[in-house]
Amino acid sequence: MNKSTRVTELLAITSQLIGCMERELELLRSLKPTELKQLQLDKVALADAYQAFTMALKEPGEDLASVNQALRDELTEATERFQGAVQDNLRALKAMRDVNERVMRAVVQALEEKRAAVTGYNARGSVTKSRRQPASCPVAVQQRA
Repeated sequence: MNKSTRVTELLAITSQLIGCMERELELLRSLKPTELKQLQLDKVALADAYQAFTMALKEPGEDLASVNQALRDELTEATERFQGAVQDNLRALKAMRDVNERVMRAVVQALEEKRAAVTGYNARGSVTKSRRQPASCPVAVQQRA
């Protein structure tokens, strides 16, 4: 496969990868995590193909200068758009992770609070509280980014 063909293929893959990341951002913003699973599988496959074609362009042989200037300019523009999409995607994923961590911390904190348990009413009809401390509940938090 010559360099021009590889550049053309890389352009197609880059465009698909950008579209995939833009769709992922839409799903993150609309809070539709169930639809993200397949999209993320597609993104991984496209990222692997992108990496393979990028590495293939670096192989010795035909010089990249032999590729049409318009095609090289198009690849440069696509690469810049791709880098922007990666940054947007990264910001959105970090924001979603931060929100999830705050929610989990709030849940853990609520579970760890020591509260006196209401045990019933006394002879005067007032609510009585237990003298014992409530049993603590073990909680594990998955901390995977």
